[in-house]
Amino acid sequence: MSLTSGIHCPRTPLRRFLDRELSAGAHPPRKSFRARDHSSHVLMPGPGASTEAGNVGTTIDYRLRLAFTTAEPVDHVARLGILLTDS
Repeated sequence: MSLTSGIHCPRTPLRRFLDRELSAGAHPPRKSFRARDHSSHVLMPGPGASTEAGNVGTTIDYRLRLAFTTAEPVDHVARLGILLTDS
């Protein structure tokens, strides 16, 4: 299922999450996140890495798929990325 179709279908976990969390707009979740996150470190790409919009979109789509699945990711790259961002 694509991210777009997941957003359009009212029965998907993604759509239910967005309806529940963003029904009041983006301000309350942003305020809540900023209240909990006290780090000043911003994760930026390393030297020579680009931030093309297509790559960023693909990364976000992939991360959302992982977040809304009950199965354990079996992809080595996904597992490594999760381990790296966990610390």
